[in-house]
Amino acid sequence: MIHLVVPGLLWPKDSIRDITQGLELPALASLLGRGRRERRPALPFERWLCEAFGVQADELPYGALRLLGEGVDPGDDAWLCADPVHLRFSRDILVVGGAAELELAEHEAKQLAAALNAHLADFGEFLAPHPRRWYLRMKRAPRIATHPLSAVTGRTIEPFLPQGEEARAWRQFINEAQVLLHNHPVNAAREEAGLPMANSLWPWGAGRLPDSAAAPAPHIRADHPLARGLATLAGVPAMPVPERFENAVPQGLTFLETLGEAAQSLDAAAWRSGLAELEARWFAPMLSTLKARRLHGIRLTALGDDATVDITLDAGDLWQFWRRPKTLANLLPD
Repeated sequence: MIHLVVPGLLWPKDSIRDITQGLELPALASLLGRGRRERRPALPFERWLCEAFGVQADELPYGALRLLGEGVDPGDDAWLCADPVHLRFSRDILVVGGAAELELAEHEAKQLAAALNAHLADFGEFLAPHPRRWYLRMKRAPRIATHPLSAVTGRTIEPFLPQGEEARAWRQFINEAQVLLHNHPVNAAREEAGLPMANSLWPWGAGRLPDSAAAPAPHIRADHPLARGLATLAGVPAMPVPERFENAVPQGLTFLETLGEAAQSLDAAAWRSGLAELEARWFAPMLSTLKARRLHGIRLTALGDDATVDITLDAGDLWQFWRRPKTLANLLPD
């Protein structure tokens, strides 16, 4: 069986019918209508991933796991994701923008990280192996509860700030980083060029690398560094995700990130375009292969803000014609 996990497949329920209007998705509709469905509470993609690999905790060590997926050994140190973000006002509310919208160049990220290391060394050591993904090495894991950046993007900042025993210190960390970043020449140049400023950091996922993880499948295909880090910890190689489904794709777990960022930022045009690509490159050829019985079965995990839905389908289900095709809107709770 091939198991596809698609973050962002479930657009927010209050507008999903309007957003999907006019989209021709016959293969996806057949999968949703004829498959067996199980709906569970919504989970951030990052937590779903960790739980799939048997890693559970109140504060999951996303930083150490994701860094491992970058190809950097976290060692025994405690790590925190400290991703650059653009804070902006929307209707007088301060909103968190994702690292993707910044499009920082590598040299910009290196300069900003160097400045943070020079002035905020009391908190730890900053590392920027990727312009969008920064890390903070700490002497010990802080006693805080955080939210993944994906769960905060496009939302007001206040309800998602660090909580817990040391929350005040880490809110101060954010404030000090904001002042430093705002005044840095890199951001001054970006502002002059009309580009969004990397004017804050988002700390999340503090902890040390777990001792082990359990692979949920013998084959993992993933480009996301957190998924690749979990696979490495579980002792299973994570291969790159191909552009489209092919019979040669090993049956196992495949993470498709086509829709995640568009759904987070409520970019309807990008989300519709990405969904049309998934239909053509994955859902339609998978369904054809299943009909030809060259595939044992399909499991599709759809993630969104309102629910997590699992759809399981085998070749025999395709002949149950009384099961009508369904839309994505049919999957969400009323």
